Amino acid sequence: MSELVDFERVESTHSQEERNRLMTHVVQLYALTTDRINPELLAVYDDVLVRLADLVEEEALAFVAEKLAPLAKAPRGMVRKLAAEPISIARPVLEQSPLLSDEDLTDLVVEKGLDHMDAIAARPHVAPAVSSAIVEHGNNPVKVKLTRNEGAKICDDSYAKLVSDSRSDESLQSSLADREDLPVSVVRALVDVASVSVRRKLLRHGRPEVAKRVTEAAGLAAERLSNEQWLLRYDFEAAYRTVCKTLKSQPVNEASVAAMANSGKFAEAVVMFALCAGVALEESKHWCVRADPKPFLIVCKSMRFSSDTVASFLKLGPWLRRLDRDERERAMFDYEALDQAMAEQIFSEWKKRRVDQKAA
Repeated sequence: MSELVDFERVESTHSQEERNRLMTHVVQLYALTTDRINPELLAVYDDVLVRLADLVEEEALAFVAEKLAPLAKAPRGMVRKLAAEPISIARPVLEQSPLLSDEDLTDLVVEKGLDHMDAIAARPHVAPAVSSAIVEHGNNPVKVKLTRNEGAKICDDSYAKLVSDSRSDESLQSSLADREDLPVSVVRALVDVASVSVRRKLLRHGRPEVAKRVTEAAGLAAERLSNEQWLLRYDFEAAYRTVCKTLKSQPVNEASVAAMANSGKFAEAVVMFALCAGVALEESKHWCVRADPKPFLIVCKSMRFSSDTVASFLKLGPWLRRLDRDERERAMFDYEALDQAMAEQIFSEWKKRRVDQKAA
């Protein structure tokens, strides 16, 4: 292909419009044939595109970036060149291209500034080293974007800095609190930050009742931390695979849940319970480990589980150690006393709120 593009002639006789058009034609041809291009031809395309890039206008480069960004097989030299261009050109490549290495991305964070960081923070996957560079060099809005990205992996040292940076930034506090992968030490530190700075601000605004709820929320966060320490003892991924195999020969119902519970298989019973209730496993896990089993009891009542099934579950896993005999008896008394219609209404309203929150 290189002989088909006479660069000397292109530079001396082609108008700017013709150069732009040539660039777009070359990249369109590449995009149409990418699956059939061998390594040698790929290198030729790379050379041609990189050389043409110096001869065309921003609009043509932006077109090339849009075409190459999502491709798993693209001219890497050209992709790297586009990534270093102004953000109006580079953004799609920075956000999407799988050809940019962690080293490429880290260098871009350090060298190119906030606009490039903002785009990199939105990638489907952000490695710890890249996240660390963004946390070190970015401003708080970029850090908020990074922490809201579930595909971003963040190391403990970066989390510590983010918590420190969040002391005067409620948006950053909020985005951190929403992450599911916070280490135990970070949860504690974040609770301390929120319970001090947010409560003081609310009190200054004359809303002590909301400040009280913030304090209560800190207590709930501490309880969740305690729950996590218990849950880490179980392999829920393996349990999910086991349950999936089981479901090939039996349906999801109370009997399935009871069978797992009576077998002493806590993780499998929790997975089966989640499937039976139609809730996320993460929710089910925390309901089934709390020192106060009331949410679990309400869901069981709404599904009309028998007292025997509930009693078996309360002797399972962490509850075997967290609840003594009197507490289990009290829980069973509460279960018998629960109003069926009220439990169904509470569970129904909870599910509706969950749907609304996901839609928001």
